[in-house]
Amino acid sequence: MVEKTGEGSIVRLPAQFVQAVSQSFLASLRKEIANGAIRIIVDFKETDLIDSSAIGALVSIAKDARTRGASMYIRNLNEEIRELFLDTGLDKIFNVETDGKVQSAEVDIFEKSVDIRLDIKTELVDNVCILHLAGVMNHPQGSRFFKQQFLLAMAQYKKILLDLEELTFFDSLSVSVVLNMNKLIKETGGSMRLCGANYIVNDLFNTLNINQIIPIYNVVTDALGDWV
Repeated sequence: MVEKTGEGSIVRLPAQFVQAVSQSFLASLRKEIANGAIRIIVDFKETDLIDSSAIGALVSIAKDARTRGASMYIRNLNEEIRELFLDTGLDKIFNVETDGKVQSAEVDIFEKSVDIRLDIKTELVDNVCILHLAGVMNHPQGSRFFKQQFLLAMAQYKKILLDLEELTFFDSLSVSVVLNMNKLIKETGGSMRLCGANYIVNDLFNTLNINQIIPIYNVVTDALGDWV
């Protein structure tokens, strides 16, 4: 699966980069990184479909590469996948090569910050990943941390529930990040739901008509019980 060249370690993806192959992709590149690869190139030339778990796998590898001092590049995105990256901000967190020119990542979602006042705990119920958010969802620190955890969760789960019961504050700029993640997971075969928002957060959601875009429930059990 991985070809070693003068450019670095290149993985050429299949026509359908989906959950069935994303785990073997992860295993192969993690082995390359552990063996000292410093430049990983993911080639989408033959790929015309990507799902949510595959996007999560890309983020997971980018994180592993960063931890080991390596870099990852994505090349040869077709028009449809490129539009998905642009619409959801993924182009800002990956190094994307087009026609030999590299657009470097503008945002490091794995950057540590002492100002993060958001805590996220993960719980699995059947095939649903619940992200329990607590504290303050502020922008950019909190929303960046949320985006990191959400994208990593996508590597394994197609259904993600955001439990906001312990979230005391949610600013309007962070809402746009949640909407982008909803668009991303929805367009790649998954789904998101929200529950447990307090009065202040719920008032913000009502003002922005978020319930017209993402299903919102009072408590976790309601969201889980109504998931089709």
